[in-house]
Amino acid sequence: MTIKKYKVGIGEGVIKHEFVRVKDGVTTFECRELISSEANGSEKICVFKAVFGPREEHSKHRHTKCDEIVHCVAGRGVEGIEVEPGKYKEFEYVPGTTMYLPTGTGHYTRNPDYFENLHLVGIFLGVPDMNKETTGYVAEGEIQENEKTLG
Repeated sequence: MTIKKYKVGIGEGVIKHEFVRVKDGVTTFECRELISSEANGSEKICVFKAVFGPREEHSKHRHTKCDEIVHCVAGRGVEGIEVEPGKYKEFEYVPGTTMYLPTGTGHYTRNPDYFENLHLVGIFLGVPDMNKETTGYVAEGEIQENEKTLG
Protein backbone atom coordinates (compact mmCIF):
# COMPACT_ATOMS: atom_id res chain seq x y z
CA MET A 1 0.00 0.00 0.00
CA THR A 2 1.31 3.42 -0.98
CA ILE A 3 0.69 6.39 1.24
CA LYS A 4 0.27 9.60 -0.69
CA LYS A 5 1.83 12.64 0.93
CA TYR A 6 0.15 15.98 0.42
CA LYS A 7 2.02 19.24 0.32
CA VAL A 8 0.15 22.14 1.86
CA GLY A 9 1.55 25.61 1.67
CA ILE A 10 0.44 29.08 2.62
CA GLY A 11 2.15 32.07 1.15
CA GLU A 12 2.14 34.83 -1.38
CA GLY A 13 2.76 32.48 -4.30
CA VAL A 14 5.55 32.22 -6.84
CA ILE A 15 6.27 35.40 -8.78
CA LYS A 16 6.49 34.73 -12.53
CA HIS A 17 9.15 37.21 -13.67
CA GLU A 18 8.20 36.89 -17.35
CA PHE A 19 4.84 38.38 -16.29
CA VAL A 20 6.10 41.38 -14.31
CA ARG A 21 6.37 44.93 -15.65
CA VAL A 22 7.95 47.86 -13.84
CA LYS A 23 7.73 51.51 -14.92
CA ASP A 24 9.73 54.20 -13.13
CA GLY A 25 10.43 51.85 -10.23
CA VAL A 26 6.75 50.96 -9.72
CA THR A 27 5.36 47.50 -10.49
CA THR A 28 2.45 48.02 -12.89
CA PHE A 29 1.67 44.37 -13.75
CA GLU A 30 2.40 41.18 -11.83
CA CYS A 31 1.36 37.53 -11.91
CA ARG A 32 1.90 35.02 -9.11
CA GLU A 33 1.20 31.31 -9.13
CA LEU A 34 -0.83 30.46 -6.04
CA ILE A 35 -1.23 26.76 -6.89
CA SER A 36 1.25 25.18 -9.31
CA SER A 37 3.97 22.58 -9.56
CA GLU A 38 6.52 25.05 -8.20
CA ALA A 39 4.30 26.58 -5.52
CA ASN A 40 2.97 23.36 -3.99
CA GLY A 41 3.36 20.36 -6.29
CA SER A 42 0.16 20.59 -8.33
CA GLU A 43 0.38 18.61 -11.57
CA LYS A 44 -2.87 19.37 -13.41
CA ILE A 45 -3.97 22.86 -12.48
CA CYS A 46 -2.42 26.28 -12.08
CA VAL A 47 -4.19 28.98 -10.08
CA PHE A 48 -2.73 32.45 -10.40
CA LYS A 49 -3.29 36.00 -9.21
CA ALA A 50 -2.78 38.92 -11.60
CA VAL A 51 -2.71 42.59 -10.65
CA PHE A 52 -2.94 45.26 -13.36
CA GLY A 53 -2.02 48.79 -12.33
CA PRO A 54 -3.98 51.76 -13.67
CA ARG A 55 -4.02 51.89 -17.51
CA GLU A 56 -1.96 48.66 -17.74
CA GLU A 57 -2.69 45.99 -20.34
CA HIS A 58 -1.62 42.53 -21.46
CA SER A 59 -1.46 42.29 -25.25
CA LYS A 60 -3.36 39.92 -27.52
CA HIS A 61 -2.46 36.26 -27.11
CA ARG A 62 -3.87 32.75 -26.95
CA HIS A 63 -3.08 29.53 -25.09
CA THR A 64 -2.96 26.47 -27.36
CA LYS A 65 -2.53 23.86 -24.60
CA CYS A 66 -5.13 24.75 -21.95
CA ASP A 67 -8.42 26.38 -21.08
CA GLU A 68 -8.35 29.50 -18.91
CA ILE A 69 -10.86 30.76 -16.37
CA VAL A 70 -10.53 34.32 -15.02
CA HIS A 71 -12.43 35.82 -12.09
CA CYS A 72 -12.44 39.50 -11.11
CA VAL A 73 -11.81 40.02 -7.40
CA ALA A 74 -11.53 43.82 -7.31
CA GLY A 75 -11.36 46.79 -9.63
CA ARG A 76 -12.77 47.23 -13.10
CA GLY A 77 -11.28 45.83 -16.27
CA VAL A 78 -11.80 44.73 -19.84
CA GLU A 79 -11.29 41.39 -21.57
CA GLY A 80 -11.06 41.52 -25.34
CA ILE A 81 -12.13 38.16 -26.80
CA GLU A 82 -11.63 37.09 -30.41
CA VAL A 83 -15.15 36.51 -31.76
CA GLU A 84 -14.03 35.75 -35.32
CA PRO A 85 -10.54 35.54 -36.84
CA GLY A 86 -8.75 38.82 -36.12
CA LYS A 87 -11.86 40.54 -34.68
CA TYR A 88 -12.09 41.19 -30.93
CA LYS A 89 -15.07 42.22 -28.81
CA GLU A 90 -14.62 43.77 -25.38
CA PHE A 91 -16.39 42.55 -22.22
CA GLU A 92 -16.29 44.31 -18.86
CA TYR A 93 -14.87 42.88 -15.64
CA VAL A 94 -16.39 44.01 -12.35
CA PRO A 95 -15.98 42.20 -9.02
CA GLY A 96 -17.71 38.84 -9.30
CA THR A 97 -17.38 38.53 -13.10
CA THR A 98 -15.98 35.20 -14.31
CA MET A 99 -14.92 34.49 -17.89
CA TYR A 100 -14.16 31.15 -19.52
CA LEU A 101 -11.64 31.12 -22.38
CA PRO A 102 -11.47 27.74 -24.17
CA THR A 103 -8.14 26.49 -25.52
CA GLY A 104 -7.04 28.56 -28.51
CA THR A 105 -9.26 31.60 -27.84
CA GLY A 106 -7.52 34.86 -28.66
CA HIS A 107 -7.83 37.41 -25.87
CA TYR A 108 -6.29 40.40 -24.09
CA THR A 109 -6.81 42.10 -20.73
CA ARG A 110 -6.61 45.75 -19.82
CA ASN A 111 -7.33 48.07 -16.93
CA PRO A 112 -8.94 51.28 -18.25
CA ASP A 113 -9.08 52.92 -14.81
CA TYR A 114 -6.83 55.89 -14.08
CA PHE A 115 -6.56 55.28 -10.32
CA GLU A 116 -7.48 51.75 -9.18
CA ASN A 117 -5.77 48.40 -9.69
CA LEU A 118 -7.53 45.46 -11.34
CA HIS A 119 -7.24 42.19 -9.35
CA LEU A 120 -7.92 38.90 -11.11
CA VAL A 121 -7.63 35.25 -10.09
CA GLY A 122 -7.24 32.79 -12.92
CA ILE A 123 -7.00 29.07 -13.51
CA PHE A 124 -5.19 27.20 -16.27
CA LEU A 125 -6.76 23.76 -16.56
CA GLY A 126 -4.68 20.64 -17.21
CA VAL A 127 -1.24 22.24 -16.86
CA PRO A 128 1.09 22.50 -13.84
CA ASP A 129 2.20 26.13 -14.25
CA MET A 130 1.67 29.32 -16.23
CA ASN A 131 4.96 29.24 -18.13
CA LYS A 132 4.49 30.25 -21.75
CA GLU A 133 5.78 26.92 -23.08
CA THR A 134 3.47 24.95 -20.79
CA THR A 135 0.28 26.86 -21.68
CA GLY A 136 1.14 27.13 -25.37
CA TYR A 137 1.25 30.94 -25.18
CA VAL A 138 1.20 32.54 -28.63
CA ALA A 139 1.60 36.32 -28.88
CA GLU A 140 -0.89 37.94 -31.27
CA GLY A 141 0.21 41.60 -31.19
CA GLU A 142 -0.65 44.83 -29.47
CA ILE A 143 -4.16 46.08 -28.73
CA GLN A 144 -5.16 48.72 -31.28
CA GLU A 145 -6.81 51.94 -30.11
CA ASN A 146 -9.84 51.31 -32.36
CA GLU A 147 -10.39 47.96 -30.59
CA LYS A 148 -10.83 49.70 -27.23
CA THR A 149 -14.59 50.09 -27.18
CA LEU A 150 -15.10 50.00 -23.38
CA GLY A 151 -13.44 52.38 -21.04
